[in-house]
Amino acid sequence: MTRILVTSTLAGDGKSVVAVGIASALRATGATVRLVRIGDADSASTDAQQFARVNGVRGNAEPVAASGIPSDTDHTVIEASSPQGIEAERTILVVRHGEADDDTVSRAISEQQPDLVIVNGAPEHGGPAAMSRIAGLGGEPLAAIPQDRHLAAPTVRDIAPALEGELSGDEELFDEASRDLVIGPVSAHEGMDYFRKYPDKTLITRHDRIDIALGALDYEPLCLILAGGEPTLPYVAQRAERESFALITTTMTTLEAVDAIGPLYGNSAFVGERKLETAIELVAGNVAAEALIGAATSAS
Repeated sequence: MTRILVTSTLAGDGKSVVAVGIASALRATGATVRLVRIGDADSASTDAQQFARVNGVRGNAEPVAASGIPSDTDHTVIEASSPQGIEAERTILVVRHGEADDDTVSRAISEQQPDLVIVNGAPEHGGPAAMSRIAGLGGEPLAAIPQDRHLAAPTVRDIAPALEGELSGDEELFDEASRDLVIGPVSAHEGMDYFRKYPDKTLITRHDRIDIALGALDYEPLCLILAGGEPTLPYVAQRAERESFALITTTMTTLEAVDAIGPLYGNSAFVGERKLETAIELVAGNVAAEALIGAATSAS
């Protein structure tokens, strides 16, 4: 059995995203894989619950102690805030692009002695430069994972209290997030192509523009936000109860609602099936499975 420890320079650098992706990539090679979270913070419990949802990977729905990690698979991927007290053949350090300064990253590399470094949240076309920076700071760069709007987006459950709104509809969607936040157009006729352009969306429109709201529902938004008060017709709320979308009603204006939602981006927990699938796809598309297998095999 090989243990691969995933840690990070700073909290919020995206080590959970990377750990999930690595575990799934290793599983895709045909190996058996366990994915565990170590820690006692609230975020550790949230991560463990998310880990338990990774298809084909054995996960513990609760955090485990460093001394209680099961040894029942070919590979065990361990996420922890610190490598202290954790035995692992390989350590991967996650660094979020643009967050920690050079001194902080260099110190983390020196203290943790990671075998590999993954840069998370790299800007478009900025991956090579980000990896060169890591090499210059003494680390061994493995990959740069690009920025992703979906992973940065707030969940429906995050948005509702920020708007002081009432939340209803499909409860299974409350912990999900959409890639795009879309403001309703002036007319429903103009909205058809507009809605089609953003297949994964949360829509904000005025509560009295039921034509816009109903037009958007034909294009399956994750969430519909009605600004300025309750819908003028109960039909929208009734549809939310029987169809697969979430509904938030708020007394805020459309502009106030957008301003309230903006700060939530980049500060949302890694929860929900949609973010899980995105993380797996991002790592699979940017981290060579051969590199992970090679890292694990050479240490065995």
